[in-house]
Amino acid sequence: MEVRLEIPAPHQYPDWAQIVERVSGIVFGVEELAHVLETDRESAWLVAVRGDEVLGCGVGRPSTLSDSLYAMARVLPEHRGLGVGSAIYRGLSEHARGRGLSSLWGRIREDDAESRRFAEHRGFTEVGRDFEVVLDVATADTSGEPPPGIEFTTLAERPDLTQALYDLDVEVGPDVPSHEEHEPMTFERWHTMFEGPGAMPAACVIALAEGEVIGYTGLRRNGPTSPLAENMMTAVRRPWRRRGIAVALKREQIARAREAGIEQITTTNDESNAGMRSVNARLGYKPAPVQILVSGPLAPT
Repeated sequence: MEVRLEIPAPHQYPDWAQIVERVSGIVFGVEELAHVLETDRESAWLVAVRGDEVLGCGVGRPSTLSDSLYAMARVLPEHRGLGVGSAIYRGLSEHARGRGLSSLWGRIREDDAESRRFAEHRGFTEVGRDFEVVLDVATADTSGEPPPGIEFTTLAERPDLTQALYDLDVEVGPDVPSHEEHEPMTFERWHTMFEGPGAMPAACVIALAEGEVIGYTGLRRNGPTSPLAENMMTAVRRPWRRRGIAVALKREQIARAREAGIEQITTTNDESNAGMRSVNARLGYKPAPVQILVSGPLAPT
């Protein structure tokens, strides 16, 4: 029976969540997936179906890497070797061509030898590594005061600071070590991180100095009641760095995450981002499997 590609329908969202969990070890609530799939109109969302059975899924999203689409193809182990991954690869390549892009890039777990071979056979090569770390919120040490002259608030308490947070994100984004070329997101796309069932404005901690926003750190949970969350951007303005503000921000965030019932926080840094990796280690984050960043050509037409 032929494998066909479809845009996922709501009744297929649980299948998507199961595939992502089994293949990548990432657990998402169906409500959170529904929010992302239904609000992100710039990306390609695909399921590979045979009959009524969902065998795999694919996503292609805009990225800041010049001329390249961020692409991920996931296929359940029992359905590999049947052309499902290749079909998703072709579908994502078609989407990239439609956007005027000439390459794809994505992440593969270092211990996933089968997926690495799939990528290598299609001309993909390693371009970097992301180091994911995980924090046990219950055992994390959140003691300590903010540096002198620094006051903390949250986006829930001060929604009027939303534009200032975006401006800060745009300002410091080029400083974040990464294999990607930096191109700031539009305000609309950036703001989606603070919308929907996974949004946690009460754990988006903002550092103020005499009323000025000088740093922040964001958190998003994997569903409205999920005990799992991801630490997003942690940003501190250049003149305020090396004063312990990033550590203090993240400690405050961990304390608020604990109050919200979060049990585990993950975050990822490029291998060259020694500063933030040191901060995370100091806070008690432990290593998770390394993600290999690969880049390669579009599928032949």
